Amino acid sequence: MRKRDPRKMALQIAGLRANETHLRENERVFEDPYAEYFFPEEVRKMARNIDWVKAERAKYEAIMPGVNGALVARIRYIDERVSDAVRSGFGQMVVIGAGYDTRAYRIRGISEKFKVYEVDHPVTQRVKTEVIREIFGDLPAHVAYVPMVFGEDRFDEKLFEAGYDSMQKTLFVAEGLLMYIPPPAVDGLLMFIRSNSAAGSSLVADVFDTTVVDGTSPLKEAQVLRSFVATEGSPLRFGIPDGTVETFFKQRGFKTVRMTTPAQCKKSYFSAASRDRNVSPMFQFVYAAT
Repeated sequence: MRKRDPRKMALQIAGLRANETHLRENERVFEDPYAEYFFPEEVRKMARNIDWVKAERAKYEAIMPGVNGALVARIRYIDERVSDAVRSGFGQMVVIGAGYDTRAYRIRGISEKFKVYEVDHPVTQRVKTEVIREIFGDLPAHVAYVPMVFGEDRFDEKLFEAGYDSMQKTLFVAEGLLMYIPPPAVDGLLMFIRSNSAAGSSLVADVFDTTVVDGTSPLKEAQVLRSFVATEGSPLRFGIPDGTVETFFKQRGFKTVRMTTPAQCKKSYFSAASRDRNVSPMFQFVYAAT
């Protein structure tokens, strides 16, 4: 098993966002004008070539069918939940394992209404802040960068040290995270959310079925992904049995739980020239409110 480089996955997801952004308007599912800045200029130029983008997507599709589509759906789904929170009176957002996520900078209204806490490995965060300075000239005042080594540092201590206000209605974002941390850590995170935020605070996340995690899923993409992330030093550790997601979160104190499938996202987001894109059913998207 390789020693995990926390920047690698962040860069892969940023590349996906950059590629999606450079598709034609009737083909792309979302836009992220900042994702390309995490790459050298020669890579940015390639990403602006639609034929190159589609060729890269086809290579990815051959290895893990539908995963690109599911990740695109996940990004759009979380974008919409963040926009909903901006409109409905939330005061804070905590992005856990933020990587090179750019929602704090590109979602309309967020800088005026939110304090955003980006929690991530200090190595990844150092790269992130350098790029953000390149884009904006300085670090935006509405974002607090919270360096944390998962498994070594305490999430609650780091967050409170950064100024987190437990009396605020808060949106927690855990994109591509829960499946990589052990079940006790997932329970600890959910307990923190329930105990240290105002009523109506919410979590938006994606989860895997337990068959994806234990290797019994019949999906080719699930088998390939499980093997790949284990080799890269980030084995899958947490899943929820099919049909029990709502029960799982309600048992942990969340009052409202909405589960959305990639198929539902495809129906809502993939239209015109994107309607034929494959979307893997491996993921489940969850919005849970206290």
